Amino acid sequence: MSLKQLQYAEQRMHRLWREMVVAGERGASPIELERLYDAYWQALQNYLRYYETYRLQTGGIDIHRCA
Repeated sequence: MSLKQLQYAEQRMHRLWREMVVAGERGASPIELERLYDAYWQALQNYLRYYETYRLQTGGIDIHRCA
């Protein structure tokens, strides 16, 4: 797992969240919102899996605390 892959997973998760929020604001149907939520949830799960793998590979370094 590379840092680049982890960053891509994080960006995808954030993008899907924004899409879901915008769809809700424009009055999307419940079916569309559910589809967007499912995509976001999957992206979140992928990100968390990638994050844990990356953290273990880097010896436990928490990239969110490096800034």
